[in-house]
Amino acid sequence: MGSTPVGISASRGAAILGLSEYQTQFEVWQVLMEEREPGFSAARGYLLPERKDSAPLRWGKAFEDAVIALAEEAHDRPIIDRERFYGGPCGDSGVPVTCHIDGMYINEPGVLELHEGKTTSAFPFREKWGEPGTDRVPQTYQVQGQHQLVCTKAGLVIFSVLVFPEAQDAFEKMGRVIVQNGAGEPCIQIDGAFCRPCRDWAEILAEMGYFHQYPVPADPDAQKLLLEAYDHFWRVHVLGARDPELSTYDDVRRAFPEPVGTCVVDDETAGLFAERDAIKDEIGGKGPLAKRADELKVEILRRARTMGAVKDEESEKKIIFRDAQGKKLGQFDGKSFR
Repeated sequence: MGSTPVGISASRGAAILGLSEYQTQFEVWQVLMEEREPGFSAARGYLLPERKDSAPLRWGKAFEDAVIALAEEAHDRPIIDRERFYGGPCGDSGVPVTCHIDGMYINEPGVLELHEGKTTSAFPFREKWGEPGTDRVPQTYQVQGQHQLVCTKAGLVIFSVLVFPEAQDAFEKMGRVIVQNGAGEPCIQIDGAFCRPCRDWAEILAEMGYFHQYPVPADPDAQKLLLEAYDHFWRVHVLGARDPELSTYDDVRRAFPEPVGTCVVDDETAGLFAERDAIKDEIGGKGPLAKRADELKVEILRRARTMGAVKDEESEKKIIFRDAQGKKLGQFDGKSFR
């Protein structure tokens, strides 16, 4: 098989719209530019995003076949074209919009219905999913679904979701881990001994009421908005090789990995430091104050990239912030901000 063409895939759409919990615009842009021009990030002095792994990803991958089997049983129809690629140019800029579908239901001629399989755990399911049988899926999946419907010209995507009673991380802490048996099937191994195929676990969970489906029809208005956003992103940031806005601390650390020099900040930026100092003793790990502290940190460092820092003996390996009177307000060494 040849390599997948470079383009905006369904998994990148929500990030480009600023709706993803897992990726930022800057991260997607970095990966796209690197795919188009290998070495792009290194030439700009940027660090590439690290490959992500997590219990939800591991469990989601392991249960893909099991979710398909449950979806086929629910509709009494086979699912074909698994991982089939679709893609082509769209919009004024010819932005390549691509996707790999999880599958497609066999149907009467001219009726195209996509299968999209998901796994989640009980708490996020209650928080983010609506009543089964409706189209109330999380916003990121709405984007993914409409994206796939654009690419395939299908009229409906059915999200099939298997819900785990506990968080996947919690299961692993309890000694339940994903392994493969001798036949190459994904299984859940318990305490290093007992091993049962994921398909068996999925059937048990479905019998207990933990399997649900959500039909999402094509929405031409939503698709138009998607394509407009993609077109703008492609023209301005990809073809124009222009950085999107840094929106998280991880973005800043990749775009600004080795800051050096001393910056004399303006009164407005000094005010951001003062606000951060005022709330730092009141914040915990979460909540609105912690979120605001992170926003302040990102905004200060975003400004620092264009402040014209002057390197001196104290700031050979870090960037130091001072106010107009010379008072030290903080520093950043590419790894920590304090």
